[in-house]
Amino acid sequence: MVALGRLSFPLFAWLAAQGENYTSNIWNYVFRLILLGVISQPIYSHVYSLIFSATPPLNILFVLAAGVMVIRLSKQVNNGLLKGAIVLLFTTIAIVARFEAGFFTLPLVYIMSKFHPGQFDFKWWVVYIVPHILYVALGGSVIELAGIIAPVFICLHNGEAGIKTRWFYLFYPVHLGVIAGVKWFLTMY
Repeated sequence: MVALGRLSFPLFAWLAAQGENYTSNIWNYVFRLILLGVISQPIYSHVYSLIFSATPPLNILFVLAAGVMVIRLSKQVNNGLLKGAIVLLFTTIAIVARFEAGFFTLPLVYIMSKFHPGQFDFKWWVVYIVPHILYVALGGSVIELAGIIAPVFICLHNGEAGIKTRWFYLFYPVHLGVIAGVKWFLTMY
């Protein structure tokens, strides 16, 4: 299940990047992500405590919201060094605020904003894969490498807009509730 989560996060990061690109109101989009993050946090904290014996960080919806802001702010500047400073600043905030794997996941949202499914960009793939390998080399679980194949699934996207929904990310707290329910059910018997 954790490997499935590691595979799905880059897909959600890419969807957040697409949402930033196509939304008509960026602040409403960020607000919805934060609102769902707040709603999800108690459920996430419970599920996290069932799986790990550690204090839960802020859930991934906060990372997606911050990532969307990074993408939007970086579009406002032309200087590559300044873009990097924006990513670094928000990554530092994510680490201090204890966003889930903020040092890794927040830059990943920004990296996914540069992915174009119809093109093969070798530099992009290197920039995408190297942090996964470094994360594992610095002590992260090998299971993190499952995320490397996510862009392959994005390449299968036909380029057409999907069903318009403002509350797609509601999936996140609902799936956490299902996991908690399954765990509760299994411990009952």
